[in-house]
Amino acid sequence: MHRIISLSLGAKLVFAVLGVLVIHAVFRLLERRLPAHFRALDARYRVRKFVVFAGYIVGIVFITVLFADRLGRVSFALGIAGAGLIVSLQDVITSFAGWVSIGWLSLYKVGDRIQIGETRGDVIDISIMRTEIVETGNWVSNDLYNGRLVRIPNSAALKGPIFNYSQGFRFVWDEIKVPLTGDSNHLLAREMLLRVADKAVAGYLEEAEISWREVTYNFRVANISLAPTATLIVNGGSLEFTLSYIVDYTNRTAMQDWLFSRIVEEIKNSKGELAWASSSGGGRGSQVVHSA
Repeated sequence: MHRIISLSLGAKLVFAVLGVLVIHAVFRLLERRLPAHFRALDARYRVRKFVVFAGYIVGIVFITVLFADRLGRVSFALGIAGAGLIVSLQDVITSFAGWVSIGWLSLYKVGDRIQIGETRGDVIDISIMRTEIVETGNWVSNDLYNGRLVRIPNSAALKGPIFNYSQGFRFVWDEIKVPLTGDSNHLLAREMLLRVADKAVAGYLEEAEISWREVTYNFRVANISLAPTATLIVNGGSLEFTLSYIVDYTNRTAMQDWLFSRIVEEIKNSKGELAWASSSGGGRGSQVVHSA
């Protein structure tokens, strides 16, 4: 080791390049091979990230030891250049600070669905400089992937709100509007909508209520009912029902399809008591009727 440290600067530079290439090749091989020994997707991801960070640390230690005898000589120059580097690397430093905040404050993790600015999707990687997500929505419906990979600088975590659909309470409130003619049986319509919605949420309502109670226990949030509700307004002479319900954030599109499919069948089999409104023009009515 002493013989290596005592080499000339030119020899050290050559040795540094060769050493970095060897370290990169070794840890690149480990990054590909080691995760294959783990079955769980999350475990493979964590092992891969650990190997990457270990490679950085080994490389930094190698360079530091190699040039240890010269670090004191360049410290003064580095101090003078430090102010300029801070200004020129401001975005890099902010992104690194954002990365620390993401991990330390648990803003989100790999697998979470988040929205930053106008971009929404599932997190697939969090590196030191940026977060990579698979985008949902945009030109496709709600929770469907559109195929784009988006790389967002971690500095965005410090500059604006982050919407996390996965932490704590993984359900969201959603709604659909059902316009019916003014002479439709509004009592039958309300009963039908609630019956269909109750059947739709029956499989996960209890789980959602338990999860929501945990939220209300940890935060100052009202412990409201999660059962579906149907509200009615008169809009241009038509009856406009809004059916509200909770749903897993990944199933919004599928739930809307399921609900509308059942509602179409119910209206078809109502023997003329319910009929779709041809249009919903006109102003809103002044009265809103809520259903428990």
